Amino acid sequence: MKEFYTVGEVSKIFNIPASTLRYYDEIELISPWKTGDNDYRYYSKAQFEIISMISFMRSIGTPIKRLKEILNEEGADGMLAELSRYSAEIDERIADLKRLKTKMRIFEDNISKTCATDEVTIEELPDMYLMCKPFGDEDELDIDEIIKATAGTGKWADTAGIISTITPENLMRGNFHTYEKYGYISELKWPAPNRYTSVLKAGTYVCGSMRIRTVEHFEADAAYRKMMDLIGEKGLTITGDAIERNVLDLYSGDRYSPTMYFRIYIPVKLH
Repeated sequence: MKEFYTVGEVSKIFNIPASTLRYYDEIELISPWKTGDNDYRYYSKAQFEIISMISFMRSIGTPIKRLKEILNEEGADGMLAELSRYSAEIDERIADLKRLKTKMRIFEDNISKTCATDEVTIEELPDMYLMCKPFGDEDELDIDEIIKATAGTGKWADTAGIISTITPENLMRGNFHTYEKYGYISELKWPAPNRYTSVLKAGTYVCGSMRIRTVEHFEADAAYRKMMDLIGEKGLTITGDAIERNVLDLYSGDRYSPTMYFRIYIPVKLH
């Protein structure tokens, strides 16, 4: 193995642009060890370890100023501290990717169940998490509480669907447009409870889907009747409010009048 290498050779060996190596030389981060008779400048193979280390530290985001400080320290404490910082950053990236994958799986599952079929099913659902309030004169959720639920790494509201609820009494009377509460629902738990939060307990639910294209939501009647018919046929008792969840909106050629896909959950039990 030869002893000295040109800027171009080192550039190819370490996949570092020659311009970057010249910049490192200019700012005295690392410089070639000798100049040949042809005025070419040469790095020694003895510099390869530090070139490799500089390349790696720059790839993990270590600023040049900090890197020069680390290189001029007597011991390895600075290097170890920087590697520890980057390790913690990697852990956070991994956690973010896991959260993103979970959100994607939830979104994909809800879309598949809602948009692919209008079949009514009986399903065992896990706990789901609500943030909602009754309809009323002050028909607004506290925006600060929503922001708190969205803030941070979890970003709870990113996974949440907008919901309205219908009481068992109104379901039995066929009042499918008389809503009790509105807000948000998610399979992921909110980061902290507040005055609007509650848990929709795991259990048995009659589940259905509907596609809405009218402002008046006329299509909801057929979907709810189909679900109520199944409840009657199976001898089930409604045990709580129906949850009407907005899963997906598509422009369908008209962004001022989107097609809306909803998933409906009605909690039930056998007589």
